[in-house]
Amino acid sequence: MRRPLFMACLCLVIVLTIGRILTGADTGDAGVLPPDGSPVRITGRIDTRTSETIILKSISIIQNDLKYSYSGKLQCELTNTQEVQSLRLGQHIVLEGFFSHFDAATNHGEFDVRAYSAGKGIGGRVRKAQVLAAEEDYSFLREKLFAFRRRLHDRLAKVFPEKEASVMQTLLLGEKEELDEEVKALYQRNGIAHILSISGLHITLLGMGCYRLLKRLGAPVRVAAAGGAMTLLLYGMMVGMSVSASRAIGMYLLQMLGIFVGRTYDMLTGVGLLAALLVLQQPERLGDVSFLMSFGAVLGICLLTPVFAGDGREDNAGVETASGVVAWLLTVTDILGDSAYERNKYREGWRKVVYERLWRMVSALKRGFAASAGVILFTLPIQLWFFYEIPVYSVLLNLLVLPFMSVVMAGGILSLIPGLGIAGTVDCLILWWYEWICERFGELPGAVWCVGRPAKWQMAVYYSGLFVLIIGRNYAEKWKRQRLYAAYVAENNHGDGHHAERERQRRETRGVDDSVRGRKRESNRKKMQHFDRYSEICPTRWRHVLVNFWYTWQGVMKYRNGVMYRIVAAMILVLIVGLLTGNFDRGSRVTFLDVGQGDGIVVETGQGAYLFDCGSTSRRKIGEYVLKPYLKSRGIQSLRGVFVSHPDEDHMNGILELLENGGEWGITVEQMFLPAITEAERREAFEKLLVAAEYAGVPVSYIKCGDEIRDSRLRLRCLHPEENTTLADANAYSECFYVEVFAKAVKWGAAEGMEASGEGGRAASEVYGENGSFAVGVTGERTGHGDTGERKNFGVGAGKLSILLTGDVEGEGEQQLTQELQTLKTLQEAKTLRVAQESQALQNAQKLQESQEPREQQELWESRRQGGFKVDILKVAHHGSGYSTSSEFLAAAGPAAAIISCGRNNSYGHPHAATLQRLEDAKVPWYLTTDYGALTVTVDSHGNRLQGYLRRK
Repeated sequence: MRRPLFMACLCLVIVLTIGRILTGADTGDAGVLPPDGSPVRITGRIDTRTSETIILKSISIIQNDLKYSYSGKLQCELTNTQEVQSLRLGQHIVLEGFFSHFDAATNHGEFDVRAYSAGKGIGGRVRKAQVLAAEEDYSFLREKLFAFRRRLHDRLAKVFPEKEASVMQTLLLGEKEELDEEVKALYQRNGIAHILSISGLHITLLGMGCYRLLKRLGAPVRVAAAGGAMTLLLYGMMVGMSVSASRAIGMYLLQMLGIFVGRTYDMLTGVGLLAALLVLQQPERLGDVSFLMSFGAVLGICLLTPVFAGDGREDNAGVETASGVVAWLLTVTDILGDSAYERNKYREGWRKVVYERLWRMVSALKRGFAASAGVILFTLPIQLWFFYEIPVYSVLLNLLVLPFMSVVMAGGILSLIPGLGIAGTVDCLILWWYEWICERFGELPGAVWCVGRPAKWQMAVYYSGLFVLIIGRNYAEKWKRQRLYAAYVAENNHGDGHHAERERQRRETRGVDDSVRGRKRESNRKKMQHFDRYSEICPTRWRHVLVNFWYTWQGVMKYRNGVMYRIVAAMILVLIVGLLTGNFDRGSRVTFLDVGQGDGIVVETGQGAYLFDCGSTSRRKIGEYVLKPYLKSRGIQSLRGVFVSHPDEDHMNGILELLENGGEWGITVEQMFLPAITEAERREAFEKLLVAAEYAGVPVSYIKCGDEIRDSRLRLRCLHPEENTTLADANAYSECFYVEVFAKAVKWGAAEGMEASGEGGRAASEVYGENGSFAVGVTGERTGHGDTGERKNFGVGAGKLSILLTGDVEGEGEQQLTQELQTLKTLQEAKTLRVAQESQALQNAQKLQESQEPREQQELWESRRQGGFKVDILKVAHHGSGYSTSSEFLAAAGPAAAIISCGRNNSYGHPHAATLQRLEDAKVPWYLTTDYGALTVTVDSHGNRLQGYLRRK
């Protein structure tokens, strides 16, 4: 693969990518933009416009009598929407409003609007904008194309039903904002959303169609090429020149340029050159999923398709979307495809036609699978990085969908012509069939495989393995050609000294096709002899298959057709895919999600995940936009327990979304726990949750003070409320938990023996024991040991983390919780004397165990035996309200650090200054989700670490 230009472009893109990762660059000129909420005056030219917004470029910003330029684009939201219709593309305008940055992601897996807009070149937006002045000059061509696009939009809306019209508008005009949300979600979930992008199919129908039409009309080749190029440029200007459109049109223009200068077009060099040009123009595109998927698909076709095709040829046919490869199909096609054709190609009449058609169909299917494998395998890390899951059946679904896309495109173009709207009927039928088959595939078991976001080292190893496959294929093909040539020379060399030189020259000009055909004729002759020998033994029509299978097996045994290379390639593929999809981060961790004004805590252990509250009053659809992406990015498909502290919206509306849409999201809830208030209040307070849980088939349990839940790495103890509490305030009866999370599995039978028999112990009660997954009970002893802080280890707390979750508890509820904590400390002090008396015996026992157990396990057990009741992390109640977290409570809990979850600039004034002062007086460091985003505590044998999502970025 000698392509110096492609290698230079590839190295340039890699260097820019590494530099972007190391520097953490966002937008190139983000530093010159004003802060949020600043009144600004903007001058610039209109790049694009919709019904309510305009995009400006060539911008100058005037603020505080200072004027400076900005090289990016800005999105302006006008207060007078009718005024947008009077504006023209290319027009120079002056407007004023309030500047605002796009929202950046603050949680793992959350969609980053700021990064997405930066990939489009848009650095911010101006809200409540009003146009002050506008020049009369504008871009005549662009405005006419925009008006033509609107007419085509209206025409499609008239010809097709509403849902199908939105699909055709997206497919033909690139208007993704018009796409029906249900259809978009259905296509994305099944892995066929790529069919809606403007790509090579459009180029084939428009550019190549115009080129061939002009040639048929007698135009010279260069005139036909120029006509096709002009048609595509106008089409690209009309649809907005998205990344995929720019790439497809650019590749066509390079192909036409090759015709002009008399050079052969190379697909790989073309895509490399275009990628480098687009990245140099706008480096933020390196983080744009559209850019990565579009160019990744073409690279997969160019680099990996020959690996699976097995014919040594690179396919430049432009199959830009494919779906997978089944290894055994290659052997089947060898048996039923090429061999059957060679045996029957000399027959006359209908048999010859049938065999030729069958052979071509099987060969096309073989190449389609090879192209599918190349695309999917090359873009797999990109798919997982942005979407966290793999549509398992997209392989088969794409094979059923893609053959009809040219019909859909042709029918859509014809329906735009007045009087030919009937052509859209075929498109409607096909689109209805698409929806039906997507729904059927979505109902199959295991339709979506949630892997989670891979680490960067996993992606690097994966692409290194693909590189080994590509290089290995080149060496295998080279070795195969040398072997064939050596065999040919050995068979035809009759002593002529100049024969080798003549053969070398002939091979350079004509190749070794004659030798290959001769060897095939000899192979077919032997096969027919073998067939005649066994015709009486196997006198059925299946003898053809049996005979060919026998000779194919002989070829495998003699290492023909690169079988050994295929075996090695399959082993490498299995290895690197396993490394990419493997979850190597299954340690214990606690994440306090940034949900705005609300709460959301996810506790992960090696045995499962648990959710404590999830809701918000400042962010909409918190379940869909925050909780779901986080769980998906972590590869979590099931929650073992969901705990709702009390029925306020800012603690439960995300859980309500999860119960209502969990089946569609692919996330199941095994059990839901509500506070054990009186029976009459349960139905009234949690009515929506109970109805949703019943509809979703989620069992509901009620938890009270003293109940305990544990798995091998977690122990959870409910400290509040009491059973059938009479507290009328929902905040007062909030669930409060003392949670211990361990880095390694714990054998509770041995470790809990002393505690279960301690003073104040109570008998265990099975609250959540139907499936045997949990041991639920009540004990009087509390142990905990640890310390925490940001980005550092805490020594004595290594291997264990204790957190105190308090919901919105306040008033009388906080007083009861404080008394419970003080009781636990009293019990611990009473136990101290007994521990001191038994210390010598424990030391002797430890010495005895040193020769029998690993040192790490001994230290973990020792810290558990010696630790008292301590709180490493306190989740401050009620978002830092001044009516909670009293000094008495802090003295009883004694936390090492505190985390406050609240919304930015919330109307409640959370956290209150009085609460922060009490934390300062108690010498408790506190961390806000408004400052750090999601806060994650990782539990490790060497020390616990507290990290903020925003600071880590």
